[in-house]
Amino acid sequence: NLPVTAKVLVSVRGAKITDIKLLRHTHGPDHGADAIIPRVLAKQSLAVDAISGATYSSKVVLKAIESALKKGM
Repeated sequence: NLPVTAKVLVSVRGAKITDIKLLRHTHGPDHGADAIIPRVLAKQSLAVDAISGATYSSKVVLKAIESALKKGM
């Protein structure tokens, strides 16, 4: 079992998240967690539902987005 990791590039203009690129994502098979990115963009929030069947990977991607946003502040 590989550890699940993610690296993202988050673009913000004004107070709006304009783009999120998943640069690296190590995970197990059948992850699908990258589908969480459109949810974050649409809601403009990290408070979105995890992807069914990829809950842990979803949380890792959300944490990477949160970390990127904090670094940009």
